[in-house]
Amino acid sequence: MRRLLPLLEGHRKPAGWMEQGGLKILGTVGRGYGLIQAGRAKAYQQGLLTQWHADCPVISVGNLTAGGTGKTPMVAWLGRFFLDRGIPLAIVSRGYRQQSRAPITLVSDGKGHILRAPEAADEAVLLAHELADAVVLTGPKRRHLIHYATRHMGCRLILMDDGFQHLQVYRDLDLLLLDAQHPWGNGHILPGGTLRESCHALGRAHAVIFTRAEIGADLTMATAVIHRHAPGMPVAPCHHQPKYWINATDSSTLPLSAMQHQKTLAFCGIAHPESFRTTLEHLLLKPVDLKIFPDHHVYTPSQMEQLETLARTLRATALVTTQKDSVKIPHNATTLPLFVLAIGIHFPYFPPWLEACLDSIATKAK
Repeated sequence: MRRLLPLLEGHRKPAGWMEQGGLKILGTVGRGYGLIQAGRAKAYQQGLLTQWHADCPVISVGNLTAGGTGKTPMVAWLGRFFLDRGIPLAIVSRGYRQQSRAPITLVSDGKGHILRAPEAADEAVLLAHELADAVVLTGPKRRHLIHYATRHMGCRLILMDDGFQHLQVYRDLDLLLLDAQHPWGNGHILPGGTLRESCHALGRAHAVIFTRAEIGADLTMATAVIHRHAPGMPVAPCHHQPKYWINATDSSTLPLSAMQHQKTLAFCGIAHPESFRTTLEHLLLKPVDLKIFPDHHVYTPSQMEQLETLARTLRATALVTTQKDSVKIPHNATTLPLFVLAIGIHFPYFPPWLEACLDSIATKAK
């Protein structure tokens, strides 16, 4: 899988006739899947299928590709924007890979009660910790989650995480995130690439936000593709920015400079693990090693013990990981210090159109 993923993401070209042939077969399947997705979207557009309207504004944050594009930090940023304005809100998502099979899983009631992973999905648990005063719900049917949040939890705004393909629910704002590094993967639809649907779907979004758009990144070609499919579409860049370190033992925070030049062992189970290494190096913290686990990995006590043993062998003085990983680590799983890097969304400039749109929704939600 580690060899296939870079091929699907467009990081490398197929090597040899076997990979070329395999990719061609997968691409054919992907085109069929894309036609199904396009037909479904057209049915909603023409009114053959009807969207359900919630009792309050709904904002969807989604993507066009499978894998990480930074939806969770964006949802956290939006959540803080509205919570700071006194608007009670709920975050709803499917609950990918969670153990709970309940139709409605209350991950957080917004008053301090938070489920742990893997009973609840890791992104949902992370958001519950990041936004302690927000309600967080997961389940297979977003409509039921939204109904519960508005009727039983007093929520006046809904943030729908990973909702771009969830067309059953009407949304007041549909934000589509694209990874500035590889916005289209290899250009093919699943399973031949990482696209969930074709670029024609760009026209459904209300706005596109490029994530991981480092300062000075050239987005000219990608923006041209967007405007070819959706003329006049508002577009804005943002990037992920480290905020501070969290001491996993007592949840205290430390400035980024506190870990500079420390000898640490890093580990993570995220969609783009090498980005974690790069971030650490930019923070002047070069780990003695980076242990990579599958995306959404749930850590066992024995695995944490192995990580600690390796760290001591390499004479590392601490372990470091991501926020997404931290919610899936057993409590007191290591005697070595464990530090978690907090990441947030940063806009180099706050787009006036986005500010106006969010202010309008905030007014409607009050």
